[in-house]
Order: sequence, then C-alpha cells, then structure tokens
Amino acid sequence: MAQQAAERESDLTYAQFKALANSIPNLAWMARPDGWVFWYNERWYEYTGTTPEEMAGWGWQSVHHPDVLPKMLERWTHAIQHGEFFQMIFPLRGADGLYRPFLTRIEPLRENGAIVGWFGTNTDVTEQERDRERLQLLIHELNHRVKNTLATVHSIAMHSLRELKPNSAELFERRLLALAAVHDVLTRENWTKAQVGELIGTAIAPAGHENFDISGPPIDVCPRIAASLAMTLHELCTNAVIHGSLSTPSGRVSIEWSVDSGLRTPMLQLVWREHGGPAVASPAKKGFGMRLIEKTMAADAGARVAVEFPSEGLRCTMDIPLAAEVLK
Repeated sequence: MAQQAAERESDLTYAQFKALANSIPNLAWMARPDGWVFWYNERWYEYTGTTPEEMAGWGWQSVHHPDVLPKMLERWTHAIQHGEFFQMIFPLRGADGLYRPFLTRIEPLRENGAIVGWFGTNTDVTEQERDRERLQLLIHELNHRVKNTLATVHSIAMHSLRELKPNSAELFERRLLALAAVHDVLTRENWTKAQVGELIGTAIAPAGHENFDISGPPIDVCPRIAASLAMTLHELCTNAVIHGSLSTPSGRVSIEWSVDSGLRTPMLQLVWREHGGPAVASPAKKGFGMRLIEKTMAADAGARVAVEFPSEGLRCTMDIPLAAEVLK
C-alpha cells in the first residue's frame, strides 16, 4: 500500500511538473550531466516546429544560427566542463524560418555537490532587443543634435560677443531663447518635423502677431531646416523691431510662403516683406544679424537667400529645397 501511495505521489508530481513546464512562456529543456538533452517542453516544439526525434541529444544545433553556433558551443562546453551557470543571448530559428533573439539561461542541477543534470530556459527577447537598438539610435541621434546645438551656440556667442556693446548680452540671450523655442516645437513632434506656420508664429511672438500679415499652406519641414529657418526669422524680426518697419507704430510685415512641387526638388519659397516703416537703405556694413540671415539658411539648408533694401522696407526671399517626404 505504501509503495502504491508513493507511486501515485510520484505520478502526480510529474504531472504537475509537466503542466507547469508547459504553461510558462519560455522554451524549456533538461539535459544529462554531459549536455545530452533528453526533454523539452511543448513550447520548444511549437516554436521550432521540430519533433522529439529531431531534437534528441545535440539535435538542437539545427535551429541555431550557423554564424553564432560556434561561439555558443564554445561557451556551453566550457560551462559543462566547469559546472558553471550559463547565460547568453543568441538567435533561434522558428517554425516560420525566421531567427529571433533568445536569452538562454542554464542552471546545473546538483545532488550532494555533484552535477546530475542541467535545466535550461530560452526567453524571447525580440522586443527588448528592438528597444535596446532604438535606445542606442536615440542616444546617437541625441549626441549628434547636442553637438550641432553646441556648435550653433558657439557661433552665436562668438559673433554676439566679438565686439562687446551695451546690449551684447541681451542679444545673445534672445538668440539662445529663439533657439530654445524651436527646440520646444520640435520636441512636441518628437524631432521628426515642424510646421512652417508654427515656426513663424513662435519667431514673431515677441514682436506681437498683430503687426504681421501671414499666409501660406500647411507644410512640414525637417529639424535641420526648422532650426535654421527659426533662427533666420528671429533675426529678421529683431532687425525689423530695431531698424525696420516695426520700429514705428504704423509699420507692418508681410510673410508669405508656398511650395513649388513642379521642380525636380520641391522648393519652399518664403518672402518676408516690410512696409509702412522708415525709409531704408543698404547698410554700409553688415552686422552679425544680417550675416546670419544671409548665410544660415544657405549653409544649413542649402537655400538661396536674397536680402534687398528698397526704400519702402527690407525684403528677404528664401528658396529652400525640400525632400519629397517632408511635404504634408
């Protein structure tokens, strides 16, 4: 009777073990002390599309990627010889023929200090690896953007403070705030794009929207163009407030833009036109602000920029090449 009870308890325990092993989301298996695999859970066969006969012993090598298998075998053999815990991420081929990364952990099973077998699990980490790759890409992208931003700040500082004037610090601060504002716009769009209309609205906000006539279609630009355009608009606005049409109550600024999609490379055409202010003339010497207006878009966005000084007010025309995928 006692023997029958023990056998029933043993059967129940094995049934419970199988139920547990087949319910976990991992692939699982057991091996002899020498590494010969004698048991897999159902998840293994479901994922690999193999049979127990194909997988017995060292048959599992057939679902390993041939480029990674030698390194895996080297480490697995070392673990067997030294009785050590094994952990490694490597791809396993599924029944659909696709390889996916799995985190493999193998624990030695011991009795009285001696290894009597091995228990292994393989956990699908496809999503974790994708997240890791995306994070690495974001880190590289962030590093690139920080370097570009620092280069822009360095240029602004060098030119704003080259010839110290009473308002040099104020001009430098305003330019940094303009750069920060466009970063806020780009951050809201996950640094993928920015709307021209929003960039213009942000740039002219300090001068008051009521002094501007704005018209143009919805159009997105990439971060590189957005940053250059925002800085250029900021300088135009600053110049208009100090020297141009916005230096008088009756002065106004007209901003119009359109996209010429008929060209081989679509072109964003933007015109800044001042009127109603004091008569203007071409300056004898161009300051940093004017140099920034003429050169920033050309250098950073490959644009053609023309600044003219008719007596009725400054006019700036920009032809900015756009990649087709940024058109909305």
